Amino acid sequence: MMILNNEEVSALLSMENCLRHLEAAYRELAEGAAVNRPRSDLYLPATSSNGVYCFKTMEGALSREKVVALRLNSDVIKWEEKGGRIIKEKVPAAPGNKWVGLVLLFSAETGEPLAIFPDGIIQGIRVAASSALAARFLARPDAAILGMLGSGWQARAHAQAMCEVRGINQILVHSPTKANRESFAAEIEKQLGVSVHAVPSAEAVADRADILVAATNSVSRVIPPEWLKPGMHITCVKITELGEETLAKVDRLVIHTRKWAPDNYITGFNDEKVEAHDPIDLLTDGAKRTSFTPKQPFWLNAPELKDVVAGKLPGRQSPEEITCFNNNIGLGIQFAALGKAVFDDATAKGLGREIPTDWFLETVHP
Repeated sequence: MMILNNEEVSALLSMENCLRHLEAAYRELAEGAAVNRPRSDLYLPATSSNGVYCFKTMEGALSREKVVALRLNSDVIKWEEKGGRIIKEKVPAAPGNKWVGLVLLFSAETGEPLAIFPDGIIQGIRVAASSALAARFLARPDAAILGMLGSGWQARAHAQAMCEVRGINQILVHSPTKANRESFAAEIEKQLGVSVHAVPSAEAVADRADILVAATNSVSRVIPPEWLKPGMHITCVKITELGEETLAKVDRLVIHTRKWAPDNYITGFNDEKVEAHDPIDLLTDGAKRTSFTPKQPFWLNAPELKDVVAGKLPGRQSPEEITCFNNNIGLGIQFAALGKAVFDDATAKGLGREIPTDWFLETVHP
C-alpha cells in the first residue's frame, strides 16, 4: 500500500493531466459506467469552544480504471460574520495546528487498499478543473479577461485551470483584504506569466470580466444578478456564492449534479437525513427542532456537467448568452479519477512510501 504526502501529490498532478482524467471520468459517468455515493456530513454540535464537529465522506467508483475512492474529512468548523457576510472556516484543531483530510484508493478487482494520501492538493485542483471543464463548453472562445473573487487556495487553483482552457491575457482579482489580493496578484502573475491586477471592488472586477469566478469562503451571495452582462460566463465553488436570483438570470445553466446538497446527519434529529448546505441554524444551541423540510432549488432539472462533457447536451449556443456552471456539490468520481492518476504516476516514478498491504487485510471473515 502506497503512502503519499501533499508535496508528492502536487508534483505528480499537473492541471493538464487533471483536466484529461476528469473529462474521461465525466464521460464514463454519462455512459453509466461510473457511480457515486453522494456526500454526507455527520455533525456533533458545539463539541468545543472552537466550533462544531463535522465528519464528511463521499465515494466514487470507475469501471474502466477498476478503482474506488473514499474521501473523508474530520473537521472542526465555525461560521462567523465578517463584512456583512457569513464566512465558513475550518479550524486547524489537530496537533500542530493542522487539518485532517484523506483519500483512500481501493482496487475494484481484488478489494485491496492501493494508496492513502491527504486531500488538500487534490481537493483544490479537482474543484478548479471541473469549473474549467465547464468553461471549455460554456465560456466564449475569445474570453480573455478572468475575474476572480477570492484570493485563497481555491482562487489560485481556478486561475491556473481557467488559463488552461481559454487564452486568458489578464486576471483581475478582488478579496476584502488588500494585502491578500495584492499577494495573490504578484504570485499568480509570476506563476502563470499573465498580467494580474488587484482591484479594490468586486463590482469593478465583474464589470470587465469575460469569465467571473467566485472562489471564496463566504456562505453568503457574492455575485448579485445586476452584475451579469451578455457574453459573460460565471461559476462558483459553492451555490451560496450565487444565490437563486443570480442563477435565474443566466441564459444557460449547467449544474454539477442533481444531488443539490449534502445529506446532513445531526445529533438530535433522530438519524433523519437533512439536505442542506451549511445547516448553521440547526447546529446552534437554540435549535430545538427535531425535523426539517428543505426548500428544493428551482434549477434541479438543469443539464448536468457529465452530459455536456459527453456531448449529449449543448454548451454555449451564442456569443451573447450569459452562461453559468453551478458547482453545487463535489463528486466521489473526482477523487477516484485523480487518485488513480496520482497512484499510477507515483508507481512509475518510484515516489511515495510503501507499507505492507497485509497490515490492512484479515483472515477473519468480516
